[in-house]
Order: sequence, then structure tokens, then C-alpha cells
Amino acid sequence: MNETSSNSRGNNLHQPVFLEEAVDGLNIFSGGTYVDATFGRGGHSMEILSRLGFDGKLIAIDKDPDAIEYAKALNDKRLSLYHGSFSDLSFLLKSLKIKKVNGVLLDLGVSSPQVDSAERGFSFQTTGPLDMRMNTSTGQTVHEWLKGATSLQIEKVLKDFGDEKLSSFIAAELVLRRDNKDCNTSKQFPETTSDLADLVFDVIDGKRKRHYYKTHPATKTFQALRIFINNELEDLKDLLEQIPMIVSHNGRLSVISFHSLEHRLVKFSMRSRKAQCNNYSAHPKRLGFFSDQDTVKFPTCAIKEIKKIKPSRENIQRNPRSRSALLRVGEIICAKQE
Repeated sequence: MNETSSNSRGNNLHQPVFLEEAVDGLNIFSGGTYVDATFGRGGHSMEILSRLGFDGKLIAIDKDPDAIEYAKALNDKRLSLYHGSFSDLSFLLKSLKIKKVNGVLLDLGVSSPQVDSAERGFSFQTTGPLDMRMNTSTGQTVHEWLKGATSLQIEKVLKDFGDEKLSSFIAAELVLRRDNKDCNTSKQFPETTSDLADLVFDVIDGKRKRHYYKTHPATKTFQALRIFINNELEDLKDLLEQIPMIVSHNGRLSVISFHSLEHRLVKFSMRSRKAQCNNYSAHPKRLGFFSDQDTVKFPTCAIKEIKKIKPSRENIQRNPRSRSALLRVGEIICAKQE
């Protein structure tokens, strides 16, 4: 969850998590070239621009077309906007004839404007269509995917991306309602976020003896479907593999992550190459999904973790959505300076 919002007087005020800390981590110098790979509503981008000189450059990327439209209002000649996935960053830099950048900032997850917009379908707090796409101009919605997925496919997504222990029961109920045309009206296949949340709640509540929940029982299901439908972990993995080759020696990577799967990927990318090699036989979850890499392909540059920050009590009180956030800052170290 990368931004929180307030709408007290009809104005949207966005406060990104770790705003100053994440930008501080980039160690910006005025004439550098930086990438905000998750523009959102521009909080981090504006902070970066405030620290750049007239000859500095900022490349901002976002999957969400609404974010790109919002970014156009900044009207800053130092800012270049690109609609798409940050996993394509190396190709983008090549098209711009930029060999290296001085730093990359990633604010992962879904933004508050996306969550707070019912029609985007990210949250069960409000009723909306089962969409959940960050890029609304392409790809399947969650509803479309669930309409064609098998029970095993649904179960795997809920287990792998949400760590949902009752994934098989939720998947079975979804397929039962979808394929049984004669089921009663109270048990129809979910069409909205509220329908899906109610289905998951009924399944979990019926299987557990204790009926007190710290978080809504549908939280893991919604997280899993969102991560899957947006290809979030594969995109993150692809970008992290590119970082040592596209960020200059002593350049910085500043990453804000929000759940264990993201934390694991980022943490592993900042381990020493020796530590990565020694753990190749371990379970893929321990490796952060890097288990298919070949050590021979490792570049001469690596990411060294130099800082890890958790939200303070004050941060969480001011922005409850930051409670699971973690900021990691890495520095690019090259064996042979280029």
C-alpha cells in the first residue's frame, strides 16, 4: 500500500510511506538521472524533483493510466513519463540511449487512490466490479479469470500468493457456484467485490472453530488475486535482476515493500553473490523465486544492502496502511568500475 489519502474537503492529499527516507536513500546529486518506477500520485517523484538541479532527469513509470494522466499535470521538463510495467525498464533506457541511471525507487503494492476507488475492484470495503487490474487498458479482470480457471488453478494462486490455508475450500466453492446453474440466488457466483468477500467469509467461518478475526477473512484472497492478475512478483523479479546492469557504480536502489513475498524478493536480491549461490538448493520461497537463476549469468555488479527501516509507531498512527511496510536501500557495487 504505497500511499494514504485524505479527502476532508474534497481534496485528495497523498502521503507516501517513507517519503523522505526513501528519497534520502537515493543519495541524490543535482545532475543525476533517476527512476521512480511506481509513480502513483507523484509524492516520491515530486520530492526527487525538488532535489534535482536544472540538468537532472527523472523517469517516472506506472501501469495505471490514471497515474500517468495525473503526472502530466506536473509539467516539468526534467520529468519523462512512461505508461507500462517497470519490468521493461532496461528496454526503455535503451530506447532513450541511457546506459546507466544513478538510482531507482520502487514503492510496491497498490496505491490508496486505487484502493479507495470502488470501480477499480481492489477492496472489499466498498462494492465494485471484480477487476483489480492496475493497467485497466489491457489484460483479464479477476472476474474474467475466475470464470475460466479450474479449481486447482484458483487454489494454487490463493496458496502461493496469499498463503491462504483454506484455499482448496474457497476454490471448490467458487467452481461449484460457477458451474451449478441451479444453485439458489443467495449462493450465486460472485460478480462484485462484496460478493467475493462474503463467499470467502462464509467458507472460512464455516471451517474454523473460533470466529474472531483480526483482519477480514477475505484479505489473503484479495491480495493473492491482485498479485496474480497484475503479474506483480514476476515483474519485480525481472526488475531486480536488471538493477545491477542499469544502475551505475555506487548508485542506489530504494525499495518499499508491503508483504512477505515482496520482502523476500528484495532481501534476496541484496544478498552477496556467495550467499545466493550457497542457497540454490533451498526451497524457492526462501530464495524469493530466484531459484531458476544460473550463477554463471551473474553480472560483475551486485546490490549491497546498506539500510533497512521499519515504520515507527508515529508512522503507523499517522498512516495505518504503513504498518506492514519495510524500506530497504541497496548500493550498487561493481567489481570493475565501468
